[in-house]
Amino acid sequence: MLIEEIMLPEVITVNDFDLIEDVIAFLARRKVNGAPVVDLEQRPVGYFSSPLFFRQLIESAQKEIAITGNFMSAIREKIKEFSSQEVSEFMVTDFDYLEADEGLEEAIDLLLDTDLELVPVVREGKIVGVVNHNRILQYFIENGKK
Repeated sequence: MLIEEIMLPEVITVNDFDLIEDVIAFLARRKVNGAPVVDLEQRPVGYFSSPLFFRQLIESAQKEIAITGNFMSAIREKIKEFSSQEVSEFMVTDFDYLEADEGLEEAIDLLLDTDLELVPVVREGKIVGVVNHNRILQYFIENGKK
């Protein structure tokens, strides 16, 4: 079974120039915690993770406590600062993806080995779909009934 046969063709991506505040709002509306980051040609250039961004925000705010004297104030100041920055400042550039012609076992291995919520599926250098835990589970449930 090839990944392209079970992938979800609806691709949730953000552009590398999108502002953090817009990306956070977009991901919240879609009820996901991360998404592949693409350039104008839809080539994957990174992955944005809300949990990782949250960790970066908190760590940065902790360094500012000496200046503000208040942790919550430091968080508010940092989120104001970060909100107007591009997602490319906070994405990871070393991320995993699958080629469309890879097998289902590779997808399972990758999902077990990473914290990615959505794994991009790439064909000819462009994202053509995603695969996630639920899609693979759905595949096995549907095929187990046949």
